[in-house]
Amino acid sequence: MPTNHGIAIIGAGLAAAKAAEALRLTHGYDGPVTLIGDEAHAPYERPALSKGYLLGTADAAGLDVHPVGFYRDQDITLLLGETATDLDLEARRLRTGTGTDLAFDQVVIATGARARRLGVPGADLPGVHYLRSRDDSDRLRAALRSAADVVIVGAGWLGSELAAAARALGRTTTVIDPLPTPLYAVLGPEIGGLFAQRHRDHGVDLRCGESVEALLGADAVEAVRTTTGDTIPADLVIVGIGAIPNTELAERAGLKTDSGILVDADLRTSCPAAFAAGDVARQRHPRHLNPVRVEHWDNAIVHGTAAAASLTGTSAAVDAVPYFFSTQYASTLEYVGHPLRWDRVITRGTPDSPGFTAFWLDGEVPVAAMTLDNWGAAEHLRALVAAARPVDADRLGDPGVPLPDLARPAA
Repeated sequence: MPTNHGIAIIGAGLAAAKAAEALRLTHGYDGPVTLIGDEAHAPYERPALSKGYLLGTADAAGLDVHPVGFYRDQDITLLLGETATDLDLEARRLRTGTGTDLAFDQVVIATGARARRLGVPGADLPGVHYLRSRDDSDRLRAALRSAADVVIVGAGWLGSELAAAARALGRTTTVIDPLPTPLYAVLGPEIGGLFAQRHRDHGVDLRCGESVEALLGADAVEAVRTTTGDTIPADLVIVGIGAIPNTELAERAGLKTDSGILVDADLRTSCPAAFAAGDVARQRHPRHLNPVRVEHWDNAIVHGTAAAASLTGTSAAVDAVPYFFSTQYASTLEYVGHPLRWDRVITRGTPDSPGFTAFWLDGEVPVAAMTLDNWGAAEHLRALVAAARPVDADRLGDPGVPLPDLARPAA
């Protein structure tokens, strides 16, 4: 009888942990399951790293995907502090940097992504930080305690949350981004402009339409020079300019990649025995003409669960509408969708009040939606975007029309 070498999961983040959980608890898989992660920590969730954990209002235990003992109780092997360096898909073996050799029947690559580095003079000075891991957040939290002047490079989701955190600690805060507004690529000029005003209302020196030319300092960063010629004092610089998927292992193994590991709707790669999930996977999504790669917390859960189903022979085509949440200045924003284009935005409510909602439309079809301090509404917005049906703009903008009714066909 052939030996069951089981399933190897390369990466020990949220997608990996959810795949292992679903293998055991949902699908009853009883073969060997091994998670290989290059961090020393058991799988944890990342959203709080730029929010409560960074500010010291959430503890480390609250980050854990599973309680202590879960992996032991479920007979899941954790190889932590190990980096998979060689992946032989034909022989179905992998090797780690410490020389551990592991045979497998199927493999899930959930290697995530790394922070994109700032490529200007002075970017390697002490005092320049990136935030991707729990250890990064620990270092940044310590640095924020003693910082006076904080400059954040990038006004996307991460940069916006870091600006809110820095202001919550009373630090002088400047945000620099080359685009016209914060979150411009996602929200567009109208709603992005509302977020620009929110930053300024909370004391942020927001410099959109500018880029960093150089970081200045002798033994540590002391200032940031922008492309407009301004020099901004800075004893702490935080860079949040996007992420690069960790595809190197997959490329060396011969898998097809293109700004991520290419997978089908079931998360299968170009090799039948290999799957990819989470931030590193670029999926052929039923709702999009071109493959998409989504770096959201919710997507990691969806992918991990779906990968387990595919590994055990259950069709699990991933077609969920992406969901994302962000906490800034004591308000929570929830956003659904992944639109490549839209031609107008409809809003209901006022931007400074709970329940404010915006809809992005392509023609008459909502392709994305966002709501503010309105817990429970996101599921209705997700259903609305998933329906992909035309909706009358007056109904979208009318607070008197319940959100659940918007996803239903017009009478």
